Amino acid sequence: MAKKDEEIEGMYTLVGDPENPGLESAEDDGPSLTDRIRKMKKKIIKDDFEPTDEQRKIAEQAYTRAQDVVNLVTPTRVVLASVFMAGLMLSIFALGFWVVPRDAVEVEVVYKQGGPGHVVLLQVHNYGSRPIVNAVVDASFSNQDGDVLNSTHFGPFSLLAHTSIAGDDLELIITGESIWEAYTIEITLDYDNYDGAVAKQSWIIEVGDYTFETHDLDAERQWF
Repeated sequence: MAKKDEEIEGMYTLVGDPENPGLESAEDDGPSLTDRIRKMKKKIIKDDFEPTDEQRKIAEQAYTRAQDVVNLVTPTRVVLASVFMAGLMLSIFALGFWVVPRDAVEVEVVYKQGGPGHVVLLQVHNYGSRPIVNAVVDASFSNQDGDVLNSTHFGPFSLLAHTSIAGDDLELIITGESIWEAYTIEITLDYDNYDGAVAKQSWIIEVGDYTFETHDLDAERQWF
């Protein structure tokens, strides 16, 4: 009689290639990772933990300070602080704009065209914090052939800080010329700055593509 196959005790799982499977013990090798973490927590946090008097005092002081901060930070105070910071930033900007010594001269040019012809309006702005003297503006309006159709000479004049000047002598009116052609406006600005040095700058503007154009011509800035 053939012997009975010996029973294999224990729990096993099939491993390896399906064509040639093998057995691997599935017995528990020890506590799981979750069980180990729980044991560590129990060691760290004990139900019978009793803080010392010093720990209680520190916790009470931290709570009191947190309450004080909460009571101090109110919506009204936040708004007032924002307004204060905005005012401070504006004050710094105003200080730089009005007090810091600098030359900042600009010539504003407005060009218009219509049925009668062309109009050029000029205005001089002194955005600097100190005056300019002996200022002179020359402007001319020319066609594509280089023929000067009109021109003007304005000055000499003085301009205080943060002021502007305009007038009839800073205007050019050209009649009887086609509005379908391109033209050139040439502008020259001379003035004596605060240190007595002569500043001179020229610009050339091509106009005629649009019926209305504006140009802001900035002279070279000079600080201190």
